[in-house]
Amino acid sequence: MVTDRAITAAEKTEIVGLIDYRNVIGHHMHNLLADISSERIAREMVAYAPDLLRKYNYDAVGRLQYLHRRLDGLYRTHHYVTTGTFNRLLFRSAEKTFLAEIKRLDRKISRLTKSRRAEIEILNSELALEGTEFEGDLHPRDPLNQYDDGRLTRRRVEICYRLFDMGKSTMAVAHLTGLSLISASKRQRMWTALGGENRMKEEIAAIPHRKFYARYDD
Repeated sequence: MVTDRAITAAEKTEIVGLIDYRNVIGHHMHNLLADISSERIAREMVAYAPDLLRKYNYDAVGRLQYLHRRLDGLYRTHHYVTTGTFNRLLFRSAEKTFLAEIKRLDRKISRLTKSRRAEIEILNSELALEGTEFEGDLHPRDPLNQYDDGRLTRRRVEICYRLFDMGKSTMAVAHLTGLSLISASKRQRMWTALGGENRMKEEIAAIPHRKFYARYDD
């Protein structure tokens, strides 16, 4: 076909590459989807040897459809002989079904992606501390707010309560302070028992700082 100038050398190379890609889909699907696997070993393999695994080609279907039309028209320009068969009709029927399903899934994924992005914006807004009092040494994860053994200082307890005063969710407080969700939920119950937003607040500046002790290693 290249000799007859029916297709170009570049198109020949692309056709061979697409056939190889089809074989990957048919026989090595586990490698093609390794980067989105929920298994830890799969993610480690992708991180360790990313070049050994084929990347998903989002343009493959479109290029194959184009090249199919391109080759189908060669009987008119180059008088190639083709074999008559009903298999193409059956394949086209299956193709229509699969493409309809792909379009349906694409609409669903686009809708869910839009919803997820909106949720991410809300979460980022809730986790943002810029412009609040929780900057500098009042940041929830400042070393002054926790002892070396993981216990909270009075400063950090008060900061947790003030985060709840701001309307932060338990999940947000857990993330901002580095507490587990269970510990953050416990602090929220304690905050509620003290009166919630109407509790007696401590003056953070008046709370003694924790002390840091030098360590001498032999």
